[in-house]
Amino acid sequence: MKINPNRRSFLGKILLGSIAASVLPKSGFSNKKSFDHFNILNLPKELTNYSEDYWKFIRQQFPLNKRKIYLNTASLGASPRLVIDTVYDWTLKLEGMGESMQDRIQETRVKAAALIKCDVDELAITANTTEGINIIAQSISFKEGDEVIITDHAHIGGAAPWLALQKAKGIKVKLVKLDESGKYNLDIIKKMVSKKTKVVVISHVTCTTGMVLPVKEIAEFCREKKIYTCIDGAHPLGMMDIDLHDINPDFYATSGHKWLLGPKGTGFLFINKEVIKDLMPIHAGAYAGKNYNLEELIFEHNQKAQRIELGTRSTPTAMGLGSAIDFINAIGIKNVEKRGRDLATYLKVQLVKLPNIELLTPMEAEFSASIVTFRIKGMEHKTAQERIQSSVIDNPVGKKKIRVRGIHENNLNAIRVSCTVYNNFEELDSLITVLKSLS
Repeated sequence: MKINPNRRSFLGKILLGSIAASVLPKSGFSNKKSFDHFNILNLPKELTNYSEDYWKFIRQQFPLNKRKIYLNTASLGASPRLVIDTVYDWTLKLEGMGESMQDRIQETRVKAAALIKCDVDELAITANTTEGINIIAQSISFKEGDEVIITDHAHIGGAAPWLALQKAKGIKVKLVKLDESGKYNLDIIKKMVSKKTKVVVISHVTCTTGMVLPVKEIAEFCREKKIYTCIDGAHPLGMMDIDLHDINPDFYATSGHKWLLGPKGTGFLFINKEVIKDLMPIHAGAYAGKNYNLEELIFEHNQKAQRIELGTRSTPTAMGLGSAIDFINAIGIKNVEKRGRDLATYLKVQLVKLPNIELLTPMEAEFSASIVTFRIKGMEHKTAQERIQSSVIDNPVGKKKIRVRGIHENNLNAIRVSCTVYNNFEELDSLITVLKSLS
């Protein structure tokens, strides 16, 4: 596919340099399963100047089908070979030993705490974002009439746990209509809060349009009002540089199997050390207590977030999650964020030129990141998704098909595109070509 003039100009502005393709390894991984991974973890620094050839090398680390243009990381991230091999190797090792070695899981917790900048004891390993939000919803002590604020851009996993409490605990859930430009959401939240507000539940990055909310400012406001902030952080982990000490929310739930590119069914739950003492633990068992004596019938919960992690857990999966963090760290989270933003910005610039496209994601960098959502005028999202995904892209290496995600949430009737480290500008050009053919 030829590089169009718009993209050539755009690339000229954002690329930092170039690496001769011949210098890069021909393969990012070998077929040999081993703990000794060459690939990105040992890439010579002189090769890491983040040119397009560097990102081609990163793409080689993934066993993604070469005939698929995968633009759906916001639903499910593809794991690099490093992560897959780690889970495989640890499974073989532990099954051969007949041991669980659960003490090694702490290594992943330490890595995650360093990545998102929080204390180790404030972080629990979960199955996903939804599990984390459910745990918090069930742990807060409510009285009848307490209010919980959620937004009209909430994912079902961020909204349902609170809606389910309406009958069970007699709380009132209030729905906030967000400003889709991103500019006025702090003011909107402030105006919705009342003396009865107990919790404000917001997405850091919305699953619908990829809009970034001012979570730090909202958390600060809520703290002054003695209101809990629960942040649905399903998307920022592995997409953006996160500093939870700076944001300082009460709770932050996230997933490891999206932008972090970790094993499926993984996540983290941050519980601020300042509020954990106020929560009602909903679980009790091994690893949850600090004082247990069966003869005296004593059990006392500890004051660490990991008290929610009960019984035997999958060490291979947790170690794979740690390898996903290693992978992101090897690239550098700020470089990952810049790559996603560069791709998303390029796509948005091209989309606004098409007369049949309505861009829903904010253009401003302050209110957007690596997700781009748009509507095809006069076309249902299901039809649009089917037509995009059935289109065949001619390419020198063979025919390709595109994977995107339709957005029915909040009645947006739109298409969502995710941009991450294994994507490139040629893939976005292919999408633009397909969109031009739709009417």
